[in-house]
Amino acid sequence: MINKVAAFVAKHAGRERPTTIKILSLILGSFLFFILVPIALGLVGHAVAKYMPIHLPRIVEVSIGLAGISGGLAFLLWSVSTFWRVGRGTPVPMASPVKLVTVGPFKYTRNPIKLGAFLFYFGLGTVWDGLMTGLVMAAIAVILGTLYHKSVEEKELALRFGDEYEHYRKNTSFLIPLPPRKSKPSRQIR
Repeated sequence: MINKVAAFVAKHAGRERPTTIKILSLILGSFLFFILVPIALGLVGHAVAKYMPIHLPRIVEVSIGLAGISGGLAFLLWSVSTFWRVGRGTPVPMASPVKLVTVGPFKYTRNPIKLGAFLFYFGLGTVWDGLMTGLVMAAIAVILGTLYHKSVEEKELALRFGDEYEHYRKNTSFLIPLPPRKSKPSRQIR
């Protein structure tokens, strides 16, 4: 089933789309990830925080939350603008980049958009309701995002970009930004 989903996405992704379609996909994606997802995550986070509160001064929570929101938005904007400029696409699968993007934030992590969303949701939940809500929102976002990336997106990228993607995957961190690893030269048997 997952392979069929990856194949479906690969079949429809990576095509050159008109600018209007790309803009509409960004608007729809933004509505989903900046409105609907935070509401759902926030409700779950708030429910958990009732039973497992973390007590910090509110000014500390708000400061931590604002740092998360700022860092998250910075990573998201950098990533989306790199997709647009370099890959000529968006993060939305049906208007995704037409070429593999390995520069900008993608040079340091294969999933800078997920990192940005994780930080943004953490910050939003922390500012809105407290540290525990932010932690729960971030944890759920990382778990669900990782499941999607590992089960669908990586397969779809391997189908579309083959060896180029495999090389990139092996040499670039999954989530935490790290300097790119150097490829080991292949040994020749004599």
